[in-house]
Order: sequence, then C-alpha cells, then structure tokens
Amino acid sequence: MSTSRSQSQSGPAASERASQKRFSNKLAVREWSGSVQTKSGMDIDIRPASPSDRDALESFFDKVSRDDLYYRFLSGVRHVDEERLQHMLRDDDDRSIDFLALDKDTGEVLASAMLGAIVTFETAEFAVVTREDMKGRGISWALLDHAIRYARAMGIEKVTSLESATQSDALRLEREMGFKTRSFPDDATLVLAEKSL
Repeated sequence: MSTSRSQSQSGPAASERASQKRFSNKLAVREWSGSVQTKSGMDIDIRPASPSDRDALESFFDKVSRDDLYYRFLSGVRHVDEERLQHMLRDDDDRSIDFLALDKDTGEVLASAMLGAIVTFETAEFAVVTREDMKGRGISWALLDHAIRYARAMGIEKVTSLESATQSDALRLEREMGFKTRSFPDDATLVLAEKSL
C-alpha cells in the first residue's frame, strides 16, 4: 500500500478526520449493491461480500488461475485458506471492504475487488481478481469502476495497486481507466498504478 503522502498531511487533524470515516460491508449493502451491464453486454450483480458468501467465495478462488492468485495476494498461495476468506467476509476492519461481481442467474462469484485504506483514509490500495473463464467480458472493468466510485464517495483521494510488470491485461485496463503507471522503486518486476480521485 502506498504511503507517500507528506508528513504535514498526517498527525492529529488527519487522524481525527480518518476516525470519522470507515469502510463497512454491512453499511454499503443498501447504497452500493446493484445490477450492472458490462461493456460486453453481460448483466451482473455487484455488492459487498457478506458471511453468507463464504462457500461461493471459496469455490470462486478454486477457479482462479495460480498466477492470478499470486497477483491477488502477492504471495505463492495455492489455496485461499479460511483466515483469508474470513477477512474478506467479516465487517470488523474499518479500512477494508470487498466487493463481489456475481452471475445474475446463478449467484456464482465471477470476480472480487478489495479496497484497503491507509490510516489517514487519503489513499486506498485495490486488488481485483476475475475467474479465468470470465475474463474479456468487461467484469473487471465494471467491478473496479464500482470500487473506485465507492472509494471516492468515502473521501479517498487516490487509489493505487501494485501489479506484476508481466500482468499486461491488468495494466492495460488500469491505463484505459485513467491510471498512471510507473516502475515500483524497490522492485523492477512490479508496477505501481495510481489514480487521483
């Protein structure tokens, strides 16, 4: 997560503002759930994750490619364990929220987007992962757009993501959505994508 804001923008005033803001899966359900048509014409539902999604989310991650699992978690995860699943589903982290894109007919999870804000609530990092068999249908675009609109409404000023330099599809999507990309200073194999809101 990028923390490049200057020291002068932190401190008690920033902490006080941040304490009044929070992400909440439960609170977002009413205003941030709905049907969307992707650019390819596919109808999907987007909403915050809830505890009842546990089995569907586990099944979803079983259908995500090994490379995409690595990019989503930036580790060599082969199977998403219970602790990670529960973190996506519970509503006790005021700085993190997960949105799901669901098949309108079956309710299956097609994609997942996580937003995680820094303490001052000025910047949020995101991660999006889409099932391999659902790529190229505009689902990632629709889900990321939804997450960005939520972040903006919650007072986030900038969203960021760390991507592998080999992840051309993700980088192309982010550039099309107005993100600026640059090499990550500490690791030439990573690219930092940033967008001011």
